Amino acid sequence: MQKMSRHRIFFALFVIPLCLAAQDIDEAIRLFNAAQFERAHKIFEEIITDEKNPRIAEAYYYLGRLAIDPDSALYYYSKVTAEYPQSRYADISYLEIAKTNIARKNYKNAIITLNELLRKFPDTNLKDEVLFWLGVSYVSTDKEKEGLAILKDLRATYPTSVWSERAAAIIPTEKSEKPVQEEYYTVQVASYRNKANAEKHSRQMKDKGFEVQIVEALVKGHTYYRVWVGRFPTIDQARAFSRKLEAMGIKGNVVKGY
Repeated sequence: MQKMSRHRIFFALFVIPLCLAAQDIDEAIRLFNAAQFERAHKIFEEIITDEKNPRIAEAYYYLGRLAIDPDSALYYYSKVTAEYPQSRYADISYLEIAKTNIARKNYKNAIITLNELLRKFPDTNLKDEVLFWLGVSYVSTDKEKEGLAILKDLRATYPTSVWSERAAAIIPTEKSEKPVQEEYYTVQVASYRNKANAEKHSRQMKDKGFEVQIVEALVKGHTYYRVWVGRFPTIDQARAFSRKLEAMGIKGNVVKGY
């Protein structure tokens, strides 16, 4: 009886709270994926008040995703990398920090962050994307040769990756001395300050069968997430597609891709 009582006490004190904590964050993630961002944000904020919560790093990561202000996003991602370096969200938080710096054209800090990511997480499953942004950052500074070497390595190591395809548009051809990108046109259907809203809109367009990409843009110190649909070699084709979208009740503007 005494052993059973101790077992029950242990279960009540430790196991039940862990289960409840897991339910809370699972519900917050469900709300996040359902684009109910305000409700999700409230739960994540409650979770981080408990420093002993076993999934607190996860909550900080999602708060970074929900942040509108880049400085706030950097704060949350940095909490993960600094205080929870063993978390499974540490590597992606490093990546998000670097991408925020890239959007601000702060390539040197991005390079430092991405190299630290690769040093600490050599087997990360995000390596193809990490190499792409690292190559882009070097190319955007005075170390173009190093950047191109990284992008070529990405192409060789991950030939089927979407990041490899994007790298191919940057690597110069044999007859070109400078990196060139294929010119194309697309239709911008939305622009958001909140990345989660852009991702929601992107999923909706993909569900309709469209080719969609989210592009980050820095405007007067603010980061915007633009939703682009389609990819066309000529502006006339993009305009025709825009009219097709408008007939479906989807308004957009033709823009030149980059």
